[in-house]
Amino acid sequence: MWQQARSGDTKAFEGLYQATVVSLSNQAFRILKDREQVKDIIQDVFTSLYLRRDELPGDVNISGYLNNAVKYKVSNQLRNKLLKENHHQVLIRQAHQQEVAQPVQLEQHELKTRIARSINTLPQKCREVFMLSYYDNLGYKAIAQEMGISVKTVEKHMSKALQVLRRELKEEHYLGMLLVAMSVYTGL
Repeated sequence: MWQQARSGDTKAFEGLYQATVVSLSNQAFRILKDREQVKDIIQDVFTSLYLRRDELPGDVNISGYLNNAVKYKVSNQLRNKLLKENHHQVLIRQAHQQEVAQPVQLEQHELKTRIARSINTLPQKCREVFMLSYYDNLGYKAIAQEMGISVKTVEKHMSKALQVLRRELKEEHYLGMLLVAMSVYTGL
């Protein structure tokens, strides 16, 4: 039958189709579980076979060729589905990260604004010590050298500054964020 189909006999090609379509469809359906995808795969396999009939040798095991072609198409279908699902998962994860990041950025901005307002209420020396610690990431010893005062005085100014800031930033939320920020900046 393959020899006749190969030479262009459409009835022989149709007969080959009728003789193999059920087993090929069942083979694809066992894996894909989707009748429409199976129909598309079978159609692609037979269209490709018809278009390439002159390229294939006359003594090819056509049944084995068709089985392998279906396996190949099913594998491609599964791979494409997996890639698409992975791509969707990545997009969903990125969208979620952006949703999470936006409120955090707003909270950080709001915290910075509230801290700046609170810092302005500090006495001059306390403000200088706090700003060197918070904004310049200097340790107490470096601040003492920078300002020409003792480390003990720096500690007192920082203690007073943090006391005032705690009072100004009453809400636990802001206070917690301030303490986390301070521990990161000063290594407390």
